[in-house]
Amino acid sequence: MFELKSTYLNSAYFGPTPVRSREYVEKSLKRTMDPSGIAIEDWINIPDRIRNQLGALMGVSADNIALGSSVSDFVSHVANGIDLSTSDEVLLMKDDFPSMILPWMVLSELRGFKVRVLPVATFQDPDRLKKEFTAQTKFAGCSHVMFNTGLQLPVGELGKIARAHGVLFMADISQSFGAMRLKKDVVENVDILVGVDYKWLLGPFGSAHAYFSNDALKRVQRTTGNWAASPRTHAGNLLDYTTEVLPGARKFDKGQSSSFLITAALEGSLNLIAEVGLEKIEAHNFKLAEQFHKSLPKDYERGAGVYPIVCIRPPNVDIAELKERLTKNQIDVSIRQGWVRVSFHFFNTPEQVDQILKVLAE
Repeated sequence: MFELKSTYLNSAYFGPTPVRSREYVEKSLKRTMDPSGIAIEDWINIPDRIRNQLGALMGVSADNIALGSSVSDFVSHVANGIDLSTSDEVLLMKDDFPSMILPWMVLSELRGFKVRVLPVATFQDPDRLKKEFTAQTKFAGCSHVMFNTGLQLPVGELGKIARAHGVLFMADISQSFGAMRLKKDVVENVDILVGVDYKWLLGPFGSAHAYFSNDALKRVQRTTGNWAASPRTHAGNLLDYTTEVLPGARKFDKGQSSSFLITAALEGSLNLIAEVGLEKIEAHNFKLAEQFHKSLPKDYERGAGVYPIVCIRPPNVDIAELKERLTKNQIDVSIRQGWVRVSFHFFNTPEQVDQILKVLAE
């Protein structure tokens, strides 16, 4: 299923590519090495296959899913696509991943709207965030699970409150979806869900997705043109220029969204995730995290996250030194903002949890 040579506890960084994805890529590569006879019908509908896979895993309509290269690109689409004047403001979370912050900073310098970065505690408490909304608030957003602490935010509740105030709400699910299911309240209440595919979903780097609610599709305007998203392309009439676009979130697809090798790798990974099942994956990952927490040496400091990302800090030991010790024992983890970040996925085992615990206890 995988060809891992280490005890890989680092899917929050990069998810390993499954063997079956390599088989998909090799087949696709062979086809493109001799592109003779490749008709437009052979590839133009590939993105919809990926859309259907993601829609089924997320529990949403495939028509509401856009395919892109990064979270930054999707955040930029939103920042450029909503109507913001100099008197308006957006609310963001301190210590969030840069993809959720930088596009707004760049655009605020160009258009003059206000960016307010609020403490993490404000996004932990829906009532507290509600008090921050003003008549000028047009957008709010945060990660579902924080990359640097593993803290999980109540984005479903936050989205519900934001919607009641007419505020567009976005959540970055890069560090949650794939390690766990998306709860019903998240899908129902969050206007826009964005995430990369190369972590918990085991897809290739350079692939990402976004879900736009029907209301978000109406409120976020398209600001880029993409010939592959034109209905005339599918009719074979390329020179009949039009600003019409295919239905749903396809208007936000990246150019060349049917990239043969990227989509082949992603299709194989998503098929594996669906085959194993997100419910089973979530239960397995939580069980491993619970085992880890239960037996972690008591003198270790624990971060805010419990699952799917676990962050720890050793007593009287330099973080880099501990990382080096783990690496020597062929255990792969990450260091983030002064914490050792451990992430368990469905290919990990209880024996591997025991292995890292043994090294931590030395």
